Amino acid sequence: MTKFFATVCLPPTAPRKVPQAIAAAMAPYNADLDDAWNPVGRWDWWAIHSGPGNAYLVLPPYERDRRLVTAKTVPRRKARLDVLGPLECYGGPRGLLDFDGMRRRAAHGHDAMAAAWNELTAMHPPARPLADFLARHEAEPEEYSAADAREDHLAQPLVQDVAQRAVAGDPHFDMSFLLNDPVAYFAQDHEEARSRSVQGAVPGFALLALDGSWTDADTDGHWERANRYLDGLDADTVVLDVLCHC
Repeated sequence: MTKFFATVCLPPTAPRKVPQAIAAAMAPYNADLDDAWNPVGRWDWWAIHSGPGNAYLVLPPYERDRRLVTAKTVPRRKARLDVLGPLECYGGPRGLLDFDGMRRRAAHGHDAMAAAWNELTAMHPPARPLADFLARHEAEPEEYSAADAREDHLAQPLVQDVAQRAVAGDPHFDMSFLLNDPVAYFAQDHEEARSRSVQGAVPGFALLALDGSWTDADTDGHWERANRYLDGLDADTVVLDVLCHC
């Protein structure tokens, strides 16, 4: 079971009708569509979701526009949306949304995260990636288990510090670092990693287009195609994200 974000595109739709419109658009990809397994099933539940700091950004002239999907424009009986920060929303007409600002935010966030990592590396002994420990396990499977490898990797002061900061809500290290190896992540080329962060600033893992087609990051070129598609939408096309579980 996993969770992921899907970016949903809808024809012009009033915010109060958005939850119903999403449900209709998403329905063909319900994994539990009928008693038999749905071969194109992608989710078993979904919810409109966003949070302060990673929500859709609004172009300043439209901050109070009632066409935006917000806690004020969607009745709580239809979706329980929390209040977000200034110039943030859950989605809305593409022409009111600041996609370029979202990409700049992602770039700045990646730079700040890299700077925070560099500060930590100056405070702790050098750390080795998980792959090094797993290689020892593969060479000595009887003497050194995979669990031992993961425990020794996590016990490194630098890795432990990142994990503790992620649990504590540090803005630079999210909960993904509890599952993924920070040493390997930050060993990547900075500009390449930054570019990937920018590519993922607007589209989610999956994209549900206006024609009802579903594509996701399991296919090559997803991020480039998704960004081109979203940038090319008409100004009144509604765009928003849903958190999916499957």
